[in-house]
Amino acid sequence: MQKDYAIIFVLGALIVAMIIAMSVFFLIKALRRGKKIGMDKKLITGAIRNSALFSIVPSIPIVVGVGIMMPALGIAIPWIRLTVIGALQYEVSAAAAAGASGPGATPTDIATAVIVMTLSILSGPIFNATFYKRYQGKLAQLRETNKRKMDAITGSLLAGMLAGIMSALLVGGAFGVGKPVTAENTGITTYGEVTLITLATSMGIMVICGILLKVTKQKWIESYALPLSILVSLLAAFFAVPVFAV
Repeated sequence: MQKDYAIIFVLGALIVAMIIAMSVFFLIKALRRGKKIGMDKKLITGAIRNSALFSIVPSIPIVVGVGIMMPALGIAIPWIRLTVIGALQYEVSAAAAAGASGPGATPTDIATAVIVMTLSILSGPIFNATFYKRYQGKLAQLRETNKRKMDAITGSLLAGMLAGIMSALLVGGAFGVGKPVTAENTGITTYGEVTLITLATSMGIMVICGILLKVTKQKWIESYALPLSILVSLLAAFFAVPVFAV
């Protein structure tokens, strides 16, 4: 079925144009502010150049995400979602939960995925616009009065999220070893061995990046860790699938 209607591309172009306009607006304000406080022109130019360079690689997951979601949702919808405030891991999960995870997605699956991926995400901006200032104040107050409790809360939230993701991958991979599964609606075959290999590869890359970050103190490694782990994991999966598909 057709997924890339002209109106969707028009909406995407309007969103991108708005983001570019906002970026240019704040860039001009920053330049004027820097000039006003007497910042050196070389320092400003260097900051702009470094920001542009360091924004390229962290953007790779966006391109990867569009490629992953294209078979089910076309180009326009993933482009809109991942261009603004979407994240690869969340958008792919949302589309899969709605049933739109492959070329076999039905119109109902696609419509459900679009609703889940667009209307649902509005809760974040609405919350930020309405309550974030008050919420941030409460967090700052809690951090000052009870830093240990604050660290425990945020650590527990992160650990719970990671535990859910890791358990699904580990159980799915372990029980899928030697038992390839082909999804009826997408026709995509998954292999437990490939899942485990991909997971181990991505974890290994992140560990290496973490060690390098700690040893070298180079903060830019933090921005490159995610796209690097994704690309290397995809490469590992690419070579692993033919081995277990024989």
